[in-house]
Amino acid sequence: MRIDCRKSDLKRLTWLCLLLVSLHISSVSARESYLVERVIDGDTIVLSNKQTVRLLGINTPEIAYRGKTSDAGALAAKEYFKKMLLKRRVHLEHDSERHDRYGRTLAQVFLVSGEHVNLTMLQRGLATLSLHPPNLKYSQRLIQAQQQAEKQGLGIWGMNAYAVQPISAIVDKTLKKWGRFTATVSDVVRTKKGAKLWLSDKTYIWISAKHQRYFGDLVDYLGRRMEIRGWPRKWGKSWSIRAIHPSQIILTPG
Repeated sequence: MRIDCRKSDLKRLTWLCLLLVSLHISSVSARESYLVERVIDGDTIVLSNKQTVRLLGINTPEIAYRGKTSDAGALAAKEYFKKMLLKRRVHLEHDSERHDRYGRTLAQVFLVSGEHVNLTMLQRGLATLSLHPPNLKYSQRLIQAQQQAEKQGLGIWGMNAYAVQPISAIVDKTLKKWGRFTATVSDVVRTKKGAKLWLSDKTYIWISAKHQRYFGDLVDYLGRRMEIRGWPRKWGKSWSIRAIHPSQIILTPG
């Protein structure tokens, strides 16, 4: 009797495994894939259906345009991106927002092999983290990927162009490109539209009202030494860096 039961159990297990495999194959085949026709830069592609796709959660250095030179690391990011994606099929995974203000499709991109392209670009130091709420799918994986590349000094993390600078450099050098700046928050001023975390008499971090919920109590930043990452912009007589996600702010221990 025990032998028969074992045979019966084995048959049931075999049948169940075949069913699961069949369902998995059906699921994979049903997931639509697209051919990458063109690579614009290190974070944007054009599919064979003419759809332009902007990868979520990352940003790569700017390629030269309108007579300007390419940012450090821009060509390396694009070349690697081309080798990885050009004329290959990909799957798209969308988040809360399907399109940006330019009409581009927003997506996490995967090769048919399962490789997560957005993640790979961060792991190799070819891109920087750029989380835009409410599109926060895979945010923890992406944050960890950047931290890993940064610790190893890969890609842009080993370039002088992206070394940490004092906040005073923004005003002194009239900087407008993405950078890393150190400062201490001296004051927190709230308005109906958002909050200003003042770093000097001429520079502050701007956090809009709709993004404040991601940062917790802003008073906790008061007196804290930090590194802020982003694009400096001049507003009137002052300079600001817009922060939309706390991953842009790295607190200094002590």
